[in-house]
Amino acid sequence: MAMATTVLAVLGHALDCAQVDSAISPCLTYLRDGAAAAAPPRECCDAVRSLVSIAPSQQERQTACECLKAAAARTPIKADLAAGLPAGCGVSTTVPISPDVNCQNVG
Repeated sequence: MAMATTVLAVLGHALDCAQVDSAISPCLTYLRDGAAAAAPPRECCDAVRSLVSIAPSQQERQTACECLKAAAARTPIKADLAAGLPAGCGVSTTVPISPDVNCQNVG
């Protein structure tokens, strides 16, 4: 008896660091040079909302977290501004921007 195996490929795209870096790039000046008392610029908040929208699943949020973690490690940013960015933009997300986060804990 011959067995046939059917493999279905689901076409979609996996989130990658190039997408994450591009999405968050409008925030770099604020994260490097901003003042803690200043609100994030509108373009940055739009970028944060965009990042949230391109990472709806837990796996994508963990990928985004790893990308942001790597970016934070290679780019000097103000940790307090990065930590407060989602709240400063009025965005709810479980994806932190920090070089010290354990991305496996991101829900």
